[in-house]
Amino acid sequence: MKRLAYSISYLFHPMFMLTYLISYFLFTDNYFAFFMSPVKKLFLLSAVMVFSVILPLLNMVLLKKLGYIKNMEANQKNERFMPYLSTITLYIGLIYILQGLAIPYFYKQIILVSAIVIAIDFIINFFTKISAHASGIGGALGVIYFYQFVSTSGDIKPICFCLLIAGLIGFARLYLNEHTPKQVYGGFLIGLLASVACLTLLLFVNLNL
Repeated sequence: MKRLAYSISYLFHPMFMLTYLISYFLFTDNYFAFFMSPVKKLFLLSAVMVFSVILPLLNMVLLKKLGYIKNMEANQKNERFMPYLSTITLYIGLIYILQGLAIPYFYKQIILVSAIVIAIDFIINFFTKISAHASGIGGALGVIYFYQFVSTSGDIKPICFCLLIAGLIGFARLYLNEHTPKQVYGGFLIGLLASVACLTLLLFVNLNL
């Protein structure tokens, strides 16, 4: 059971969430996928993987070698300052790189919302530890729910799948004693509410321009 919990934690690590989310909207039957050629899709996915997976992973290795963190999990609250800050910086850099590209604005909004959710986790981390895993899946659920609501899609399977993954993540983090229930539930709600609120605000701003 412990091995299963570790596998879930690694498979749904926060640094993978943006890649999973972008992949979902790139390769499923949705409105925004129709506006991109296969080449653009591959470029966007590659850029997201570099800035949200590869570079953060290399940064964690460097931080471990420099002694800022004890392990790649950065389990302690005081070890999460640099990983959070560097990840936010990388996301902002990715948004800047994508600004001049002719891709649907929604993809850039997803990256921006992800950066905002991480920034909220970063601020909360000054006061208490929170589950970044739960926050990540909560944010992903919020983005998918927002799209389903705005597009008036009746398909609830993606939402149910996210809820299933959220349950697995919650089980894994609690079973491994990495977080308390309050930290897991709080992280999930922060990711969910922050992503929906940010996308709603961005929608109203775009409509009023």
